[in-house]
Amino acid sequence: MGTSKSKSSKAFLQRARPWLIGIGLVHLSIRIGGRVLARQLNVGDETTSELRRVRTMGQVSVRPTSQELSSLRFDLVLAGLDLDLTQARPAPGGVDLTLNCALAGGDIRVPSAWKIASDSRGIGGVTVKSTGPQAEPGDTAAPQVRVHLRALLGGVNLKR
Repeated sequence: MGTSKSKSSKAFLQRARPWLIGIGLVHLSIRIGGRVLARQLNVGDETTSELRRVRTMGQVSVRPTSQELSSLRFDLVLAGLDLDLTQARPAPGGVDLTLNCALAGGDIRVPSAWKIASDSRGIGGVTVKSTGPQAEPGDTAAPQVRVHLRALLGGVNLKR
């Protein structure tokens, strides 16, 4: 009786081995491909007015300190974002924050004086959660961040 159980588990492992190897190869190719893209597409640093980051599998933590921040873009696949805008000052026209997420999301901390406008599109669980004052169309008096979210099973949480 013990040998039949041993044979069935051995047969299962033999059938599962190609699938496990395939999953491992897909995982590795996504990680390597993301690093190659990041080297080519990442722009700016925390002190520049424009910043772009590409990340697959992992965490991106950014705390911009630019005194005229105008544009942020994050392309995330199976990744998380921690963005803190409290030390940055927006450009006169405001800040455009573009997030392209696939099975990804994150937290964004926005100064309490800034108004938030959001536009989100995608499939499955696309969310932009925020608290505090929302920007009205045409309102340019207060600093403003415009969040453009494109997601496949992803979302962001805006915190004050």
